[in-house]
Amino acid sequence: MESSSALVVGSDEEARVALSRQLDGAGFSTMTAASGEQALEIIDKTGITLVLCDWSMTGMSGSEFCARLRSSSKERYVYFIFFGGSSDTSAQQALEAGADDFISKTVANEELGVRLQSATRIIELQDKLAARNDFLEYAYASVTTDLKIAAKVQEDLLPRQFRLAGLDTNWVFKPANFVAGDMFDYFPMGDDYFVFYILDVEGHGIASALTSFAINNQLNPSSHGICAKSVKHNDELSDAVTSTVNNLNLQFEGNLNSSRYFTMVFGIVEVSTGNVTLTQAGHPAPIHLQKASGQAISLGDGGMPVGLIKDASYSSVNCSLKSGDRLYLYSDGMIECENVHGEFYGSERLLNRIQEWRDLPIEELGDLFDGEITHWNGSETFDDDVSMVILEYTGKR
Repeated sequence: MESSSALVVGSDEEARVALSRQLDGAGFSTMTAASGEQALEIIDKTGITLVLCDWSMTGMSGSEFCARLRSSSKERYVYFIFFGGSSDTSAQQALEAGADDFISKTVANEELGVRLQSATRIIELQDKLAARNDFLEYAYASVTTDLKIAAKVQEDLLPRQFRLAGLDTNWVFKPANFVAGDMFDYFPMGDDYFVFYILDVEGHGIASALTSFAINNQLNPSSHGICAKSVKHNDELSDAVTSTVNNLNLQFEGNLNSSRYFTMVFGIVEVSTGNVTLTQAGHPAPIHLQKASGQAISLGDGGMPVGLIKDASYSSVNCSLKSGDRLYLYSDGMIECENVHGEFYGSERLLNRIQEWRDLPIEELGDLFDGEITHWNGSETFDDDVSMVILEYTGKR
């Protein structure tokens, strides 16, 4: 075992020399100091792991020296032994001052050897703990760096907030951790279709995010994606949206290593007419805000989450958007967000806010809902992922 370093501190030179010899014999590399001030300087410059200090030093007292040593931010733990009077009161005072042990000046060599063996075991354990903590700090820093990169990748996958002929868009995205199990996207397909979806993988964090990445890849707008194939192979939009979700259910049911399922809303807007066809799969119901009446209507009646049951079936829901109408899609992290009193934000409050802000430009709504839910939550740290997509129909092209 590598030799540990020790320091004997005291005004009595004879006592210092006697103890240092005993420590040398026990395998320690020993130094001495005549005062607390000198001892603190030595400890600052060396890797001292054990201190034996005279309880009744002149100048800086032993208890003051111990307190200053304990209050300093040392990377290594220093095992501290007081030596001095033999009364129980002195021993209690020594331990209360921050020492690990107390011995009398007249203690036998055999007893001192046993005390030093105990000190050595604790020092070794402290060294192992420090090494483990160093490794954990390194591992945490490495994982944090990777998660930040993954969060940036996920952010890059989110759609741009753009204006399309016939549609305007905006959204809110607040992961509970670095990465989220929530995901959404929207994109034009062909000359007259606008595809949109929002999904929420069970749980949150890395495992959920990886699943959401996989689903997003399946739903990409390329000619090889499920969306394009469903539109191409089904004449009716209702068949196209239900076929898409059915295909996802077949692919993900029983194939997820973590057995994670997900909820989603998937739909298509026929831009020339404003007709919307969507499927709700266990996700909170979308809200159709009618510009003319100011009425906010929930669409759909539930549906089965995707990846939960192999033979699940899905139905479509239809609505017609007029110029200025809006469609809100959101995750349960929005309505189940709790304030400091444990109260949910709730569907009713969300409906009221959607109606209250119906005349505001869609460009302002993302920031408004972001601030609203953050204020309700009471901090930037959320217990669940929060996401919202806002679509506004601006009329025929």
